[in-house]
Amino acid sequence: MSWECEADLESGLASFIIERDGQFLANYPEQGKNPFGRPVFQNLQYSDTPTQPLVPLQFTDSKADPRNKYTYRVIAVNTVGLKSKPAANAPE
Repeated sequence: MSWECEADLESGLASFIIERDGQFLANYPEQGKNPFGRPVFQNLQYSDTPTQPLVPLQFTDSKADPRNKYTYRVIAVNTVGLKSKPAANAPE
């Protein structure tokens, strides 16, 4: 699955929480990186420019049973730990 999100200009996005059918599935990425401060999703060079190529906003649920339909939610987490409202449910 893939998604779009708006940038958090004040603190930056650290990660995303992926839920399947209302239950926690994964943190994406599992471990953030940033050698110059708080971990951020897109990583950074020394300035505020993200490294290239940009990390895609996509996740593969490798444990999903292809015979079932699931509902996924994506929640953005900024670098100070605040969570967004969940994105609209997207069946896969």
